[in-house]
Amino acid sequence: MKKPLKLIVIGGVAAGTKSASKARRDDPDMEITIVTEEPYISYAGCGLAYYIGNVVDKREKLFARSPEAFKTKQNITVLTRHFADRINTYDRTVQVTDLSKGSKLTLHYDRVLIATGAKAIIPPIGGINLEGVFPLHTVTDADNIKSYLSGHTVRKACIIGGGYIGIEMAENFKALGIHATVFEKAGTIMPLLFDPDISTVCSDHIREKGVELLTGVTVENIVGDPDGKVRAVSAGGKEYDCELVIIAAGVKPNVKLARDARITIGPTGAIKVDKRMETSVRGIFAAGDCVEMTHLVSGKPCWFPLGSTANKQGRVAGANIAGGNKNYPGVLGTSIVKVFDLAVSRTGLNEREAKDNGYNTLSVTVKTPTRAGYYPGGKEVTLKLTADKGSKKLLGAQVVGTDTVDKIIDTVAAALMGNLSITDLTNIDISYSPPYSTAMGTIIVAAGVLEEKLT
Repeated sequence: MKKPLKLIVIGGVAAGTKSASKARRDDPDMEITIVTEEPYISYAGCGLAYYIGNVVDKREKLFARSPEAFKTKQNITVLTRHFADRINTYDRTVQVTDLSKGSKLTLHYDRVLIATGAKAIIPPIGGINLEGVFPLHTVTDADNIKSYLSGHTVRKACIIGGGYIGIEMAENFKALGIHATVFEKAGTIMPLLFDPDISTVCSDHIREKGVELLTGVTVENIVGDPDGKVRAVSAGGKEYDCELVIIAAGVKPNVKLARDARITIGPTGAIKVDKRMETSVRGIFAAGDCVEMTHLVSGKPCWFPLGSTANKQGRVAGANIAGGNKNYPGVLGTSIVKVFDLAVSRTGLNEREAKDNGYNTLSVTVKTPTRAGYYPGGKEVTLKLTADKGSKKLLGAQVVGTDTVDKIIDTVAAALMGNLSITDLTNIDISYSPPYSTAMGTIIVAAGVLEEKLT
């Protein structure tokens, strides 16, 4: 009788639990163990800011499945508070430390899935260890922030970083009645994701909502009081009073375990995998925020730490671990974020990225109503399309507005996946009814303008 395969999954948030579940469905006999240093698994990291702001009213809503449920419903063993120290590819073992007891374990494997994710970047500034200074990356981080807010009077908070987490936290602090000051060292917020003209729309809106937003400013120091609690943030030669600081300076792929096992790390700094999600070492797969992928427009390696991407990669990895032959083609970097009353989204390459990849770009930006002009309640949405002048190829899109943003960006993403031409977009058969759109539609209008300019 053939012995069942042994799978060790290292990491238990999105990609790890998704791959374990898929492997179990495809191979009911496989012995599966998830190892995670965190006390929790299978949680919604993207919802942490909204949990802090009480938009998510119950903590348990953040969790998809408990370790006990994994065991009883799927026969998957989960080892929380266990740290994977080393993968020994010679004798096919994983060395693990039980963080609660300090004891060591040796787990034998036939397959390994590395889903170690990303880790928060902590800037090298003074005062980072003061009481009242927190990163926001895990459930434990969110719990610590919630606990601090309930036990201290916080009237003002400073946020270091103007990316997705920083902007979401500014909105949620505002909802809690806390004045927020956001520091972003780049000239615009979300600088790696959006072109300045799109970011500026969001910046103006954030300031209108009462957030103090400082761009092009570097934080020099976090200032404490005599009791070791945060008192202010020093930036640009000025002090900004606060009782709490959130570190939202970005994340980087957590690849130490893979690097120590001599698994190839790609040019982005994340783990290099093939389309089957297998690493340079046979039998070891990787998925999620620790992995680089292929950009479907440029064809080059890229890194997008997104929960949606992690889940899709985990599903492909789990299928192939169980003996399947699934491929993950790559990404467009499609993403969306709520900015108070606005939504801002992107897919493909923005104008800066396109130029960096050698394209001769042409961009058009159109602003259209979201509903028929005679129908009440309509708003405006702004769509920016970027193309290559030579090949007339669509490269990407960015959208900002109050509604229809997700519909527009998802349609463009589908067009990029399907390699539709700009002419195709001018004739795309999308839905129309006065309460939902204009007769032509924002995409058709923008594609028509872009086609005119290209020809």
